[in-house]
Amino acid sequence: MIEPPKCVGGRERNRGWTRIRADHSHLRLFAFIGGFQRQCISLASLGVLGSSIFFLFATSISQAALPIDIEVAAEAGSPFGAMQEWGKLLKEMDLARVRLRGANGGDEPSVTPSGEGENQRFKLVAILNRRDQLELPGGKFGVGDRAKLKAYFESLPERAANQGVERGIFSLTKQQFEQVYEDLSTPVTMSTKGVAPEAIVATLKEGLTIPLEVDDEASRALRSAKPFPRELQGLTTGTALAMAIRPAELTMIPEQKLGQPLTLRVVKASRERRGWPAGWRPAKSARELVPAMYRFTNVEINGFTLDEALTALGPHMEAPLLFDERVLAVRSIDPAKIEVSLPRGKTYIRRAVDRVLSQGRLAGELRVDEAEKPFYWITQFGPDNLPALEKK
Repeated sequence: MIEPPKCVGGRERNRGWTRIRADHSHLRLFAFIGGFQRQCISLASLGVLGSSIFFLFATSISQAALPIDIEVAAEAGSPFGAMQEWGKLLKEMDLARVRLRGANGGDEPSVTPSGEGENQRFKLVAILNRRDQLELPGGKFGVGDRAKLKAYFESLPERAANQGVERGIFSLTKQQFEQVYEDLSTPVTMSTKGVAPEAIVATLKEGLTIPLEVDDEASRALRSAKPFPRELQGLTTGTALAMAIRPAELTMIPEQKLGQPLTLRVVKASRERRGWPAGWRPAKSARELVPAMYRFTNVEINGFTLDEALTALGPHMEAPLLFDERVLAVRSIDPAKIEVSLPRGKTYIRRAVDRVLSQGRLAGELRVDEAEKPFYWITQFGPDNLPALEKK
């Protein structure tokens, strides 16, 4: 076999081979990676800390998707072979450049951005500690945390871009939130009673300027959802959409990823992922907003279902009465089958409504849509309720 040329820190072009050569004073690594220059590096020049030998790995910049240069500084006493293992792992992370060396005094995890826009790059300094953990700004990772480490690198440009940016509801900037809120303030002109939620979403999205996307899981849920039983005509698009997709266990989330347009996404709902609300907390008091609810009158209810009683009381409220259909389904509450009664007496309308709702294990809350139009949201407070939000 032809011996490779002796070189320390030099660069030569070669193809497709790797060789390690030992002599009395040096251990040299001759490495070729991915069709690029072969690195001939004396490992003695990189340093031997404790009993560990340290390697240098190069990554193809042209093939890297992430504009990140990482420099890993290994502490004295790091596990034997850790440098090589981490070098291989980091090479698979699709980074622009990976450098591994021994730690110097004062080394600590850091990130330094440079350039702007498409030319922006990030220099990361990481510490490989004695526990075989990679310490990065904001976290520590083990060799088994491959997925978390990949997510860390992929999110770094976006996190750096967001640093110092004030964000509020749904992690949107004030300008982004106002854009979404205004777009969702368009009034609903279609009749929704008896219409499939999939058709409601398809029709309402046509009136939006912000793209509305429905992921695959949400699409399947919409297709199998029952027709929506209530009338939402006259409400704003945001509130109506939130109500219409709730029975299918879906929610709508506005987001803007780095380099992508502002988008509304219909996704599977959960207690940890609550999206656009079915109405907002009013800035005014209930008495100021809907004084008719506090008008005293004689009321007596006997021999009626909850549905029938609310149909009779609703017009006197002067605000639409709207059920949380998701809660009705989860709690197996059917207003058309619940008998209610109210002894004859003088009371204000809202109190009469609340008293018959309580007989059906329900409660009411005054909310407003995006156009500040009031309505009475009938739900059951608890983990399944979709709380009203305060506009900020």
